Amino acid sequence: MSGRDLSGPLRRAVVAALQADPGVAALAGGRVYDHVPAAPAYPFLRCTTTIASPWEATGGVQGSLIRLQVDAFAKGYGRASAEPLAAATVAALDEADLAVPDGSLVSLQWRQTRMLDDPAEQGVVHAVIEFDGIAAL
Repeated sequence: MSGRDLSGPLRRAVVAALQADPGVAALAGGRVYDHVPAAPAYPFLRCTTTIASPWEATGGVQGSLIRLQVDAFAKGYGRASAEPLAAATVAALDEADLAVPDGSLVSLQWRQTRMLDDPAEQGVVHAVIEFDGIAAL
């Protein structure tokens, strides 16, 4: 099986979709990052880890099976401070029809959300939001 790694184009499409989403903007403003700046304002999203593997459909259509992670960071009292931003992220991306440069999005589905206390900074809650996607040429 062969394929093409479309994780980069999908990650860029996800960042653009989150930056344009009114629900996310109401909570995080324009703070949706691929690389987080030093001393960011809270809350914010970071589109981070991708894991890609080859994907091929019947008829020879090729592309990538991609696991994508979006991290939501918030300061406040407990996990409830990050839950609205995590929910807005899921609402913006689950089964979204995004334009993927150099390919097309076959599917994007929410997999899970985990809430964690961030050990690096007191009072920061970290939501790990994972999606499974398929992008094809």
